[in-house]
Amino acid sequence: MTDNIEATGNQDTLETIIESGNTHYRRMRVVKRLITHVFLILIAIYAIFPIYYVVINSLSAGISLASVSVSSLLPLPTKLSFQNYTGLFRFQHGALLNIWLPNTLFYAGSATILGLALALSAGLALSRFRIPGKKVILYMMLILSTFPFVIMIIPMYDMFSSLSLTNSYAGLIIPYSAGAVIFSVWLIKNYVDGIPLDFEESAQIDGYSRTQALFRILLPMTKPVLIMAMLLSFFGPYTDYAFINIMVTNGSLWNMAMGLYAYSQVSSQTINYGQFSAFAVVMGLPIFLIFLIFQKYLVSGFSISTYK
Repeated sequence: MTDNIEATGNQDTLETIIESGNTHYRRMRVVKRLITHVFLILIAIYAIFPIYYVVINSLSAGISLASVSVSSLLPLPTKLSFQNYTGLFRFQHGALLNIWLPNTLFYAGSATILGLALALSAGLALSRFRIPGKKVILYMMLILSTFPFVIMIIPMYDMFSSLSLTNSYAGLIIPYSAGAVIFSVWLIKNYVDGIPLDFEESAQIDGYSRTQALFRILLPMTKPVLIMAMLLSFFGPYTDYAFINIMVTNGSLWNMAMGLYAYSQVSSQTINYGQFSAFAVVMGLPIFLIFLIFQKYLVSGFSISTYK
């Protein structure tokens, strides 16, 4: 009888210890989650605040960023104004929609199509065919990709000037398309390396030629990396200012970045940051929508070993 009582007491004590340990574990887990969420919230605020401030500043009529207070960061209805946006669409008789935006889309679209076609053919060839000096070509491309594009502006200007290609669409589209080829070739080549040859060999057994297997089987499987290369090729010309500022003096060939400078410039030493912010918001909306639509392909594009 006594032994039974002692066993029962020991069991109750053990259960109490286990329950206490479980309670402590649950509390620690809640604390860790709380700390993690607070840390992530702070990181999100740190990342989003510049965008929020640009939007708030675009809705303000002020031209200075020197005086910043808590009240200036609050979206108070009495302080909000769409003056910068209305002025943007009226500036130079609607130059944004009539000149700058069409030119920007034409530069970026043409360079993307041409550059992606070159990058795709080169990437597939370097991955699937035996080419003499393949490693030398790849290393040369890798070395070239380390040079900033800005240092090539003056030599390219001299070359294009001698060919009478300054102040022309071709003088911008050709270097824009070439600028994205090197990095896109590496992306496509590495991605295709991760796709087994079994898919193409099975297609050839079913009666496809090598070319048909390449374009009907392999090409659709490279969709994520092609979209990623397309986006990278598009964003360069879309946001370029340095190169077009050197190559173009004709205002009818300006892109949105050149228009942004012209619209926000009050004098040679003063910039209207409210107008600058409004233009930045309008210019950034297409990029935001494109990333929102194609974000899943970007994740797959970075995973070059998806099929390994």
